[in-house]
Amino acid sequence: MTRKERNNIFTWVCFVCIILFTPKLCAQSAEYNSEQAAKTRTSFVEYGKKYIGYPYVSGATGPTSFDCSGFVYAVSRESIGYQLPRTVKSMYKFCKIIDDSKREIGDLVFFKTTSSGEVSHVGIYIGNNQFLNCASDGPNTGVIVSSLKENYWKNKYFATGRFLPASKTETLLDSATAKADSSDNIYSNSAEKNFTTNKNGSFLSRINLDGYFNLDWSFFTPDYFRLNLRGFSGEITARYKGNYLQPGFGSIIKWDKGTGTLQLPFIASLTMNDYVRIYAGPVFSFGTPYLPGNDDEEIEASFFPGILGITWQTPSFNIGSLALSFAQDIHYSVFNKTDGSALSPLKSFGTGLVLSSGIRVTLPLNKLIK
Repeated sequence: MTRKERNNIFTWVCFVCIILFTPKLCAQSAEYNSEQAAKTRTSFVEYGKKYIGYPYVSGATGPTSFDCSGFVYAVSRESIGYQLPRTVKSMYKFCKIIDDSKREIGDLVFFKTTSSGEVSHVGIYIGNNQFLNCASDGPNTGVIVSSLKENYWKNKYFATGRFLPASKTETLLDSATAKADSSDNIYSNSAEKNFTTNKNGSFLSRINLDGYFNLDWSFFTPDYFRLNLRGFSGEITARYKGNYLQPGFGSIIKWDKGTGTLQLPFIASLTMNDYVRIYAGPVFSFGTPYLPGNDDEEIEASFFPGILGITWQTPSFNIGSLALSFAQDIHYSVFNKTDGSALSPLKSFGTGLVLSSGIRVTLPLNKLIK
């Protein structure tokens, strides 16, 4: 069997494996009674209060600073495991707009604070006409408690939005709200339908499942400089969302066209601020590897040390319960001579240094748990 035939076989095997092992990323809704909904809303608000006094920084989503939508985005994700859209406008479009008389603790309040006349500020309603928000200017800035009765906010107020199931619990309602008709269907909006709270405790609510789907490439081989298609890869990682660092474990399935091998790394990762990730781990390799561009020079893949990499990710955007972001990765896999000795630096980097470009799809684990 020629190497080309082996490559074709491995390509199809890799493709089939990715299809078989890609999880079914779909959110499942669960019904909530008033007590559960009230508990979720209270957790959301109380978690937000711990950031009072933290500074405002444009574009920041924590953990040490925020902008207005970054504050709401981070608190929702960290406290109840629900990932809202990132910007004020997208949050407003995502939420169900409700009458002020039906406002509850945990709903979002939106404001028009700029001359454009568009929604530009958001806060978390905490009852008694007060709301948590991260203000960029005024006598107090950063994460503060403000009042809807203040002249400034009263004149800028635009609407109340709901993404959490309504609790219908008087302790979370204003007096005007408590008198409102409570016969509304709790699931009258897609944001509420898609909301699921973890039933098994806060630990699982902090776990995200990340799927990476990449095209692998490099810009040189041991013999020449040019753009080279190195194959494709898929990855599934479980990531724990700590306040500062996010440790994770996962597996990659990787078809390396350059060396003619199918690789299966098992990795430990550490994500920082959701945008930068480093990872490393051992690699199982299948097939006989050859030096890229040279079918006559057989080499050997290393099990350990196996792979070391770093990934950069853009801020995510939401499609339903899924969060999508673009990812750029650079990683190095270790290859040696067949006798176990090291390759020359040029051959080593030309063989093992690979870049990957693709997307990351994120789904909170509690979306898969009924």
